[in-house]
Amino acid sequence: MAKAKTTTTKAAPRGDDRRRSSRVAQRIREELTLILSNEVGDPRAKGVMVSGVEVTEDISLARVSFVVIGDDDGARAPAALKVLKRLTATIRTKLAPRLGVRRMPELEFRVDTGREDAQHIDSVLYEVAQELKEAEARRAAEGDGEV
Repeated sequence: MAKAKTTTTKAAPRGDDRRRSSRVAQRIREELTLILSNEVGDPRAKGVMVSGVEVTEDISLARVSFVVIGDDDGARAPAALKVLKRLTATIRTKLAPRLGVRRMPELEFRVDTGREDAQHIDSVLYEVAQELKEAEARRAAEGDGEV
């Protein structure tokens, strides 16, 4: 009599993977914020604020977006990015025990341009609104002169 093959491993449902990666992303954001504000001594990293973290479903990669507070012209962001890339191994070493994950995801830092894009769109919309008001005022002034 042949014995039937059985498998004892179950694949985790995809929804669980998404929830887990979301939880890990939130923890990375919280802990990374503390590490960057309290434990990184490089002055070029001062003012760095983590604006978002995206973690892949398999928890192998964490994409960390950041902005530099008070860097309105964007001049300090490239230097901060360079420092963060250089300190990635040190940051991962500090972060791993705080997360309690079996395998610490790789960290990929990038400057958050979304806020800059939003500011640019706001300024363009403001300029358009001003031009419309001026055009409306000119039309009203031209209309008042007619009898």
